[in-house]
Amino acid sequence: MEYRYKLDYSLIAKRVKQAREALDITQPELAERIDISTNAVAQLETNRMHPKLQTLLNIANVFQLDINYFLRSSFQDDGDEVDETEELLNGWISALSPNEKTFLLHFIEGLKKYNTDA
Repeated sequence: MEYRYKLDYSLIAKRVKQAREALDITQPELAERIDISTNAVAQLETNRMHPKLQTLLNIANVFQLDINYFLRSSFQDDGDEVDETEELLNGWISALSPNEKTFLLHFIEGLKKYNTDA
């Protein structure tokens, strides 16, 4: 039987590390926040250990990311390639509340205005 969904543990490992580094969190800090050992975080990030679902949920909660960021190979269904930074941003944005999304839009608009005025 051909399954539609498969877990790509190497992609999960890569994205955990990328999200952790993007937020400038150390492996020991992440380990403490999700209640696993630093060694387990290192093994997870190097794909030498596969995370339990609860561990992956805890990681998504720490990074405030949609769990699908770790589970899906791409957030776009139209076949276009999406770079890793864009996928990370998509994951964070999808986890925001409507009010947080509105705030983010205003913040970005302010940054764009500031940069054109400078």
